[in-house]
Amino acid sequence: PNRDAMDRMTDTTAVEACQKLASGHMSYITPSHDVWFKWSAPDDRGGDEAEAWYNQCSEIALKELSVSNFYTEIHECFLDRVALGTGSLFTGTSSDGRLLFTNIPCGQFACAENAEGRVDTYVREFTYTAHQARSMFGVKALGPKAREVLERGGNPYATTLRFLHVVRPRTRRSRRREQASHMPFESVYLSLDDQVIVEEGGYMEFPYLVTRFLKWGSGPYGLAPGRLVFPAIQQVQFLNRILDTLGEVAAFPRILELANQIGEVDLRAGGRTVITPEAASLHLPREWATQGRYDVGMDRLAQKQDAIRRAYYLPMLELWSGHRGNMTATEVMARENERVLMFSPSFTLFVSDLYSTMTRIFSLLFRMGKFPRPPRAVLRVGRDGSVAVGEPRVVYQSKIALVLRRLQSEGMDRSLQRLNMMMQAAPDLADHVDWDHCFRLSARVDGAPESMLRPWADVRAMRKERADLQQGASLAPAEEDPYSSLNPLLDQLTAIQK
Repeated sequence: PNRDAMDRMTDTTAVEACQKLASGHMSYITPSHDVWFKWSAPDDRGGDEAEAWYNQCSEIALKELSVSNFYTEIHECFLDRVALGTGSLFTGTSSDGRLLFTNIPCGQFACAENAEGRVDTYVREFTYTAHQARSMFGVKALGPKAREVLERGGNPYATTLRFLHVVRPRTRRSRRREQASHMPFESVYLSLDDQVIVEEGGYMEFPYLVTRFLKWGSGPYGLAPGRLVFPAIQQVQFLNRILDTLGEVAAFPRILELANQIGEVDLRAGGRTVITPEAASLHLPREWATQGRYDVGMDRLAQKQDAIRRAYYLPMLELWSGHRGNMTATEVMARENERVLMFSPSFTLFVSDLYSTMTRIFSLLFRMGKFPRPPRAVLRVGRDGSVAVGEPRVVYQSKIALVLRRLQSEGMDRSLQRLNMMMQAAPDLADHVDWDHCFRLSARVDGAPESMLRPWADVRAMRKERADLQQGASLAPAEEDPYSSLNPLLDQLTAIQK
């Protein structure tokens, strides 16, 4: 943060709201203590075997993210996303075979989108100490300035060097070659101090995440929520200064006195001031210009602060704070739906921006051998005849994702209630509903664990076994009555008795 700007700040409503919304991102979108995503098969061709393999990969990926610095860096990225409208994160690997993430602060990068609206070109300017540059690129790759520091006894920990990292789609490459020079994305590190290229390489996937809070216009950068209420943020700073002045005047009032009373008025606690009859007739000294309306200023300040909090979605984060009394489960879900829907455009944009990063995480872990051996059910043949693991779909399981998906469940519940009423007049209407699909969909939407649902193959087998047992029971011959041979004798005895 800018020190001068922080020193001039008199109201911290926007700063606190920004921190709460960034923390809300962590709690509602990428919670470190919960399952917030899972990978799913790209299509239905692989069946349960493919789905089980992707689910197992999801569990491994969540463990790898928890032992990496992902949650620390993504929180800083969320702060930039909320405060400045655009956040950026680099995804790579460390020397010990773990995932490594780096937050790129705003102001250090520029980016561009392709025709589909995805960021595919990225330029980043950064500084390294000579020691960091040596460990990153090696001494031989560095320019004369860096080598001079390292080879002639300079301080490698204090000398800073400027670099540029450029990532862009590679225009000419051979898809059959696996060298870095033929990867889909070109990577170039340039020393700005020596104007030399220190490293050339490539990436199989785009390594930088660029997430926007909201998009405005056709540019690649985002719009921060504070920009929409920037006048209110300025006004609360001004109002706070005015109210501080009014409070000081009330505590230390202005004094009106005669010219000959200068220095004679004792303002100390319990002080005594001797005045002339002339001053007494004029009621001097006395307080002067202290009648400010502190209550009016506080009301205006509260209105402006409330507008800032709404812009940062704090009512959604503080769902129950303004409610007194008990709420039913239906009321809780209705309040959640209403407020989360206001945030859904930003969440949807984050999901779109995160797509390339989730693909890169999956590919990095697969190439590092973290995943189990893939079954044939997940293999797909490309256009060029190559065989590779199918790119998974990402299913988000965070609170906001579940609330948005729960709207589908509510629509299904309303339809079934209406169907129940109409079936009293037309029972055949039940034939329109796939009851199995309804139950499985509602269970997944409500966040039930996948292990609760039996695989479709097991359900079909159980139903077939049950049907076979029922059919066998209906075809079995009826048991004979052991006393049936005595029936004629009983009939004769009955007739004699009559």
